[in-house]
Amino acid sequence: MGRRHLQLVIGIGLLFVYLAAAVSCSQPQSKPAPKQSSEESKPVPGELKQLQESLDQLYEELKPELPETMGEQQKGGQVGQQNSEQGEQQEGKSDQGQQQGEGGNQQGQGGQADKVDWNKLQSQAEKIHDQWNRFEVKAVEAGARQSDIDGIEEELDKLPVMITAKNRSGARLAVNSAAGYLPNFMELYSTKVPPDLYLMQVLTRNVMSKVDDGDWGGAEQDMLKMKTTWSQLLVQLKDASKGETDKTHMAQLDLEDALQKRDQVLVLIKGNILEKNLDDLIKKQEAKM
Repeated sequence: MGRRHLQLVIGIGLLFVYLAAAVSCSQPQSKPAPKQSSEESKPVPGELKQLQESLDQLYEELKPELPETMGEQQKGGQVGQQNSEQGEQQEGKSDQGQQQGEGGNQQGQGGQADKVDWNKLQSQAEKIHDQWNRFEVKAVEAGARQSDIDGIEEELDKLPVMITAKNRSGARLAVNSAAGYLPNFMELYSTKVPPDLYLMQVLTRNVMSKVDDGDWGGAEQDMLKMKTTWSQLLVQLKDASKGETDKTHMAQLDLEDALQKRDQVLVLIKGNILEKNLDDLIKKQEAKM
């Protein structure tokens, strides 16, 4: 009996050891968060924000301006010339608009260009190149597409050339085209602001700039891209104030209507309003907890 009792005790003991091991293996072990999750939570680098701010500042120096009301002397001096050359000017207007779109806005390079401090802009362009150089390393590390890197570099290389030539239209388009790549880089990081909101700003500026250059066809293409981008954004802005999104949506429709009317002044007015509404939306997103 003693031997059988001992075997029974040993058997029960082995059974407990087996059950304990099985329970231990079935329990989930605490593991550190995957490396990919920590990478996705990285905030937007300061170098990228600085680059964006510098491009915004340079655009403000070159943005299309509403035409000023002519003084009485200017009006009087133009009456005779207008009467004698009106027919020829009407025929040449369409060709002139296309030339402006290709080679730069002649009016902008005349009247508006005189107000531009080109030396200051050249210094700003140099600073932008330096900022891009400092961010490029981080963009590569974050997995940026080579096509985006090549694209922004191509636009930034145009910038000092256009500034040296005092080509207001060309410099403005280069600045805005370069800024159009920034939302792609922002998608590599964690940000409170949907990158497409910045893309909406770029497209709005494109519409105004191309209309100012007489490139109505190009402006219409950017308007179509804007409508598609806005539709995608509405899904991402569910937590935003309905009043803010509705206001922005109506401003976009107003800009589209002005574009269809071929009213240059109205396009600039409505574009400025839409740009302001987008800026308000961006600030509200940045202020989110």
